[in-house]
Amino acid sequence: MVAALSLGAAAVYTAAANPYQAGFFPSCIYLSATGHWCPGCGGLRATHDILRGDFGAAMGMNPVVVLVILPLIVVSMAWWLLSAFGMRLPKIVVPTWVAWALPALLGVFWILRNIPALEPWLAP
Repeated sequence: MVAALSLGAAAVYTAAANPYQAGFFPSCIYLSATGHWCPGCGGLRATHDILRGDFGAAMGMNPVVVLVILPLIVVSMAWWLLSAFGMRLPKIVVPTWVAWALPALLGVFWILRNIPALEPWLAP
């Protein structure tokens, strides 16, 4: 229950604070050190935009976070909460190919978003 409340409090703070302004959240260490976007760059702003209902802006910040990471977090948290309250749910077995595909997808996205020709579409 503490984990669920912590995640909820973090979501409320992310929705209320403005990550587009400096000072509320730390900047990306990888971007600061290299000048290149990491796969997570724009993810905080995308989360902020989703929590405020602006899905178009969220997609512009980080489409992988919007389409893959946040849905996984929401489904996992809902599944965990339902089972924590005694609901009998079938066990989820993640196929090995999925366990390999997610990091591979992030790696490909990481490379593509740093190609100058694609940067206008994939950079936050």
